[in-house]
Amino acid sequence: MQTVTFEHLNQQKTASLKTKNHYEPRRRDNLRRQAILTAVREWELTLPGQAQDVVTQLVAEQWAKEGGRGITVNKQNLYRYLKNETNSTKYTAYVMQLANAISVAMPIEIARKHGLRQGKTDIELVAEAIRETGEHHQAKLLGLPSKKQAKEGFENLLANAALLPGELAGVVIAHLQALAPLFT
Repeated sequence: MQTVTFEHLNQQKTASLKTKNHYEPRRRDNLRRQAILTAVREWELTLPGQAQDVVTQLVAEQWAKEGGRGITVNKQNLYRYLKNETNSTKYTAYVMQLANAISVAMPIEIARKHGLRQGKTDIELVAEAIRETGEHHQAKLLGLPSKKQAKEGFENLLANAALLPGELAGVVIAHLQALAPLFT
């Protein structure tokens, strides 16, 4: 009979004690915080009356929509975090956590200008849909090969679906997929 020896090591792995709401500061966060502050200042110029109140309200609503917790978003705190006059890493971390809510709440033109968000404005989406529709019609009228017509038709559908709110675009595309066998 053979014997087998086992060695029991009771080593515990160290786990991070950080919760989901903690943020690890990075070297360039202060520059990004300044870019966000500049974008918010420009955003304020587009709003009449109590601009800071409106900005704070929109950011707080977006923060709540995203399920944000742990940061109190009111006018005094938001602007204290953004200005960060004491150069606090804690405030910089708060701004980095709020960055997505701030960029989504502000107009896309301003967010794009300051590098906070990518995307297209409504006018750009409509222009692209018109262009793609024209190209699709042109491909059909010129009698281009069916592969080219299908490509233009697909691009046309995508451009027009981009005009819809996100939840509706998925529904429309699902309906088109259901109807596809009828046209083959």
